[in-house]
Amino acid sequence: MLSTLKFVQGAVGKKDFIPAITHFCIEGGTIRSYNGVLALSAPIDVELQCNPKAVPFVKAIASCDDVVSLSMTGAGRLKVASGKFRALIDCIDGETPHVKPTGQRYDAFDGAALVAAIARVQPFIGEDASRLWSMGVIVDGDMVYATNNVCLAATRLPKPFAHRMCIPRMAVTELLRVKEAPTWLQKDNHSVTFHFESGKWLRTQLNETNWPDFVKILSKPGNPVPIPEDLFKGLAKIKPFLEDAMARVHFLDGHIGTMPDDTGTTYAVQGLPPQGVFQHGMLQLLEGNATHCDFSTWPAPCMFRGDNLWGAIAGLR
Repeated sequence: MLSTLKFVQGAVGKKDFIPAITHFCIEGGTIRSYNGVLALSAPIDVELQCNPKAVPFVKAIASCDDVVSLSMTGAGRLKVASGKFRALIDCIDGETPHVKPTGQRYDAFDGAALVAAIARVQPFIGEDASRLWSMGVIVDGDMVYATNNVCLAATRLPKPFAHRMCIPRMAVTELLRVKEAPTWLQKDNHSVTFHFESGKWLRTQLNETNWPDFVKILSKPGNPVPIPEDLFKGLAKIKPFLEDAMARVHFLDGHIGTMPDDTGTTYAVQGLPPQGVFQHGMLQLLEGNATHCDFSTWPAPCMFRGDNLWGAIAGLR
């Protein structure tokens, strides 16, 4: 039961201004959570119908060392009993705003390939609330994209996906946490639900789809060459001398440095162009993701590629 609760805990709300989003909904042999954007559901071998406070319920189950017994008290609290242990969990009465799957059912898609593609571009998801499409993973035809408005990354699906959508960061995190490929989905104009063979499902609202022409961006000229092995080691060495991840890193004809000349902290890196300026954190994103990059096109966007990954990183002037 604990593993089930840990799964649905991913959509428990953090704030209590709407009490229902901090509570589970147990009914019909399932347990659900909903935080206003994301909903999670899993089968549970419980015949009760109640809405227990999520966090203390998970803690109570984690404290059980023996067979767990659940029952309702006369005061409307959920009693968790196991051996010598007992806990009473507060519940809320009445209907909850927990959502359920809606939309048309689709079976013809490769869930494993979709999850793998989403995982491939996840590191590049942005945080700019003014560009909602950058705060998730974009699925468009046979391409999957993510961008933080400095780096753009794309990967290709084995065959086109029939649904154009932007899956929010929160849902991406949970979808990858499940470690199980969805077997079918439901979709309407505003949400998508991924169903799993285990009977679990994940439903999320979708972000807006008015995104830029990424194909045009990625078609810009470039000749990516192997990224010097010392680049990422050098970035780690100079990091303590920078204010934050947004600080500038300068290419200095055989070195990278914290200043536009040799008056700052530097690290020797052979194989880079003689000049270029980039955000430290954005360059670090390439580690483990990109193997080749054409930094010579700076100050224009520089094209990079890796294993089933293509992208561009914007420099600074």
